[in-house]
Amino acid sequence: ILAEIYATQQQYPYADLWALSWDFRFQNIIREIVDVGPDIVCLQEVQADHYESHLYNAMHEAGFEGVYKQKTRQAMGMTGKVDGCALFWRRTKFHLVESYSIEFNELAQRQVTQGMGLNPRSEEGASILNKLSKDNVAQLVVLETAQPSMTRGNREPNQVCIANTHLYSNKDCPDVKLWQTLHLLQELETFIMARGPANLPLMICGDFNSTPDSAVYDLLSRQLVHPGHPDVNTGDENGPSVLPDIMSITHSHMLGSVYNTVLGEEPKFTNYTMQFKGVLDYMWYSTRNLRPLSAAPIPDESVLTRHGDALPSTQYSSDHLMQISDMQIVSGGSR
Repeated sequence: ILAEIYATQQQYPYADLWALSWDFRFQNIIREIVDVGPDIVCLQEVQADHYESHLYNAMHEAGFEGVYKQKTRQAMGMTGKVDGCALFWRRTKFHLVESYSIEFNELAQRQVTQGMGLNPRSEEGASILNKLSKDNVAQLVVLETAQPSMTRGNREPNQVCIANTHLYSNKDCPDVKLWQTLHLLQELETFIMARGPANLPLMICGDFNSTPDSAVYDLLSRQLVHPGHPDVNTGDENGPSVLPDIMSITHSHMLGSVYNTVLGEEPKFTNYTMQFKGVLDYMWYSTRNLRPLSAAPIPDESVLTRHGDALPSTQYSSDHLMQISDMQIVSGGSR
């Protein structure tokens, strides 16, 4: 939703100063979310103090409950001036069963000490930790439908697992983003397998800071990465190698991209600024037990530029665009 700490005139010189102000943008963003009438909302780049002072209360008033996870790093200056992820669900539709957060810094520490058997203070250990510790986080909730569905004569409440993340933004570090994606998928694998053979439906939503030609996209959509992919052959000038052997970069989730499935292709863009126009945001779903019924098309370029050269503008208060879908839980062949 574009945290205030990043919504500067230096970053967005084409935007009107008043349209960059948090108070104006907050009203716009809340209106945009509530107008859609969603049951589950995944937000990224939510500033910690604004979640406390603005967002949680407004969403609660609109009928939602939510959880928040801020990035690992210290605040930029005053307390609360750090961004993170927020996940909301409509109280009349879902109950929260479980809630966890994932800190990629912690996973990096674990890999260096346990996975690689290195001393984090050794030169090699420190340089790998330094490369991987980018403060990114993910959220994980299990939600249960408030109204049980009739399946095979049993009135069983349906459960669904939702993950929300915001990966590292630096375009020169595709290997770090791939490492983050692999470890997120592995954590989710462990989590879902621990819940028995029932196969919990899974959605992974967020800003992956990766375009559809990236290794991140390949790993999510195809369960593997081609050994010749440039993202896994970054060379020594990019710091120490952090990725495992290419054959180990895999996972067991069968995932589809909502937009690609429904519309036959990814949108032209989900992020639209003067510096960059492209797709960075995705909604992934487990194809075994979820089915996307719709995906709201991303507005056309002519619509986006009606109120300014790029985003944010007076009409669109983030530099990213909202993705919207209706999902159906498919259990044991029934709906």
